[in-house]
Amino acid sequence: MSSCNISASYPIYYESISRYGNKVALVDQSSSYTYEQLYSIARQFSHRLSSIIQQEKSTDNAIDTNSIQIGILCSNDASFVIALWASWMIGATVIPLSLQHPPTLIDYFLNDAQCRAVIVGDNHSYDLIKTTLENNSQITIPIININKNDLSSTITHNDNLLSPTINQKNALILYTSGTSGKPKGCVITYNAVQAHVDSMIKAWGWTTDDVILHILPLHHIHGLMNGLLTPHFIGAKVIMLPRFDASKVWEYLINSAHKQQITVFTGVPTVYAKLIHEYDVKYASCSQTRDIIREQCSQKIRLMMCGSAALPESIYRRWYDITGYNLLERYGMTECGMALSNPLYGERIPGTVGKPMPTVLIRIARENSDSPMGYETLVEADSDYTKLEVKNTTDEPIEGELLIQSPTLFKEYWQKPNETHATFTIDGKFFKTGDICRYDPQKNVFSIRGRQSMDIIKRAGYKISALDIERVLLEHNDILECSVVGIDDLTLGQKIVAIILPKSPTNITNLTIDAIRPFCKQQLPKYSLPDSVTIIDHIPRNAMGKVNKKELVNLIV
Repeated sequence: MSSCNISASYPIYYESISRYGNKVALVDQSSSYTYEQLYSIARQFSHRLSSIIQQEKSTDNAIDTNSIQIGILCSNDASFVIALWASWMIGATVIPLSLQHPPTLIDYFLNDAQCRAVIVGDNHSYDLIKTTLENNSQITIPIININKNDLSSTITHNDNLLSPTINQKNALILYTSGTSGKPKGCVITYNAVQAHVDSMIKAWGWTTDDVILHILPLHHIHGLMNGLLTPHFIGAKVIMLPRFDASKVWEYLINSAHKQQITVFTGVPTVYAKLIHEYDVKYASCSQTRDIIREQCSQKIRLMMCGSAALPESIYRRWYDITGYNLLERYGMTECGMALSNPLYGERIPGTVGKPMPTVLIRIARENSDSPMGYETLVEADSDYTKLEVKNTTDEPIEGELLIQSPTLFKEYWQKPNETHATFTIDGKFFKTGDICRYDPQKNVFSIRGRQSMDIIKRAGYKISALDIERVLLEHNDILECSVVGIDDLTLGQKIVAIILPKSPTNITNLTIDAIRPFCKQQLPKYSLPDSVTIIDHIPRNAMGKVNKKELVNLIV
């Protein structure tokens, strides 16, 4: 790709593209693209994007071309990569959106992030954004449709673009639900993205020969950072399915209908539960097929990971029985990226998340108002255990809140200084995850025990605010009070249970799960819809009048 003059000022991985120009970077459902082709198409699109932003600036002097936010609503295919690269080429901050989100939520993201344009990849995306904008008088922004067929892969040299200033400049705003209030936008700088990528390459041994099967949503850090940006930085190939399909995934994993050998696969516990179910239905009865699957997965696929939610040990064991492979479990959050991981080589203990990732320093701590940081440190560790300090010298496990210091940390919650300040220790050096972590000195590993707050539910890899669901339910005419809790579930990790106190016993027929889900779907994404409804005659509260969710869970389990 020597003909491409890639400026050193372009962020993240554009200089790396020059080394892999003729190598296939992406295969989607319609075509395959080399790194050179993706770069050239994105380059063309960036000129169009730059021109539109400049036109907007000419009519709105308030636009700061040094701080531009652009939304992206594209399917899992090349259009997303083109939109992302083109946006970064003009120095814009990208807000990935999802087709799973209802218009009300997309409207909130676009407004909150102060987006100056939104890029769509197909007619369905266009219609969703058009409907969103038409029903909202507060924002008027251009909708820019990517038509890959109209964009040539011929290399162009017109470089009249906005000049990106990288390093600490904002690269992404990823929205994540908080324990209260509306979703918050996690601002991630280019430096933090690079730190994410470098850490994962080192920890998990990524190489240019890797081929990952990508089945995850792209507005989530797991699918975006782990599944797309890291392999593309190192020059690997990404085979991208439009959505998770258990049957198609098995075809790729066992190489039954595709010539390309998959070497890396990552998913959430729900994905593996559904793959196991598909295996039992389709493959388990044939001994020859069972042997082929076990051989392919244990000898040809070098890395299979699971994260975004706790992996039940039964799924871990069953997956090993089927494939001969012990899944690599790890822990991460949007705010900090991947923070702990089981080893690439060596023993993996189910139910644990190993030790800190490269460049990550963690503490297990408990609140202490007398400490300068507001916490008393019980355990401190880095990735190589060159710094391992344990306050308790006994062999008993130690538990406390997990605190993280890392170059992968998010910069701030978008335009929420109070919330940003509150989620860091008093000295500002450590991010407070809100998760309880346990250190086992005998096994020398860490495990995540759950949230400090009962108001965060981890369902199918998503972190969901119970309070957001409760606010929607309370708009229902037949609901007097409600509370939403997460109940452990083998397939989903946790299932969402809506506990409802009706206004009148005669209205119970309007509060079935079949009635509640469509009602909630008007304002919530599909993955946040309740899985079941429980009708009760009172909601227990503590002495302060607050709902006792632990007692609620005991009532319905």
